Amino acid sequence: MWTKTLCAGLIAAALAVPAVQAAEIAGQNVADKAELSSQSLQLNGGGVRRKVVFDVYLAVLYTAAKTNDANAVINATTPRRIELRMLREVSAAKMHESFVEGMRDNTPGAEKRFAPQLDALDKLFKEVASVNKGDVIALDFVPGTGTRVTVRNKAYPVIAGDDFASAMLAIWLGKDPVQDNLKAALLGGK
Repeated sequence: MWTKTLCAGLIAAALAVPAVQAAEIAGQNVADKAELSSQSLQLNGGGVRRKVVFDVYLAVLYTAAKTNDANAVINATTPRRIELRMLREVSAAKMHESFVEGMRDNTPGAEKRFAPQLDALDKLFKEVASVNKGDVIALDFVPGTGTRVTVRNKAYPVIAGDDFASAMLAIWLGKDPVQDNLKAALLGGK
């Protein structure tokens, strides 16, 4: 009798605890879902950005619907998010430089075409100064609104332009991504 009561109690206790859904990518727990502009996004994929022999950040992509089509993500009319979870300290100037380089590699004329947006991004990174191991940079791409950058839970002013958001996403998902195997991982590959 007491065994049935104990089992029933344990089952009830287990059901009372809300389930926290998480996935593990490169040894880090990441949420299966994210909320952006009142829309639920799901984990599309993630992987580690390596520069020479150093792990720089864990990049995680959230989309409205899972896809392995880079162009579908870049040109989506729904919100998307990329989180960069820093695995080492990097100067903000170096982060800005890498973003500009990635845009230049994937979007012809990016520096001229997006000069005001890149100036806003430069100003943001100058304020941040550096990103440290454990910091999270969230890049939220909301069609019709623009790109919101959040660093260490501080949201910065929105940078306007859907075309700018697409150019930013192309850094990781374009024809000449920052790292081929990272692109594959963000699109749900290994």
